[in-house]
Amino acid sequence: MLFGLPTAFAIEAISEPTLKIPSAVWGRMQIWCQGVALGDFSSEHCGLYDAYDGFKSLETTLLKLWRQDFEGISELEILNLLDERLYGYHGDVEIEDSRTVDECRRDWTEYGHFNFLTNWGEQFDQSGKSFILCRPEGRVQILNRSLPAQCGIVIEAPLLTAKAAMRDFIKWFESETQRLSGKSIT
Repeated sequence: MLFGLPTAFAIEAISEPTLKIPSAVWGRMQIWCQGVALGDFSSEHCGLYDAYDGFKSLETTLLKLWRQDFEGISELEILNLLDERLYGYHGDVEIEDSRTVDECRRDWTEYGHFNFLTNWGEQFDQSGKSFILCRPEGRVQILNRSLPAQCGIVIEAPLLTAKAAMRDFIKWFESETQRLSGKSIT
């Protein structure tokens, strides 16, 4: 199944055809943005629930994924800020981090919703750390150091296209969950 447009924003997912009812939704998945795929679609029997949960959250928070402290700084500076606050790194370089546990928790509360695909399932393990934000003018941006060289560290999508793909994926996942539960809808 393909939800959206790969040249803009799309979610590609299938449930494994060999699943026996009752079952959770196991399958394959990748995200497309500007023709760039994030995720390993060849990785079989991946858990899709974490991605579903992430997209369900994004569906309602996407418009809020911007902070005043991002104003006037570059995408690289935003990427470094998020990487530092959430993971204690700038790319592969660990930074000196003197934050307390409480400060780390506060940073996760403040910045964790920018986390994208990282920890969303094994299909995204090789995609590197990704962060998502929505600029005030409505451009969705994905920041990732592992993008193809021609992209730099950012790929973008129109807000409405991204939201529609997320909504369609959520509906599909919920339908698959129902189908694989073996319980009929009454």
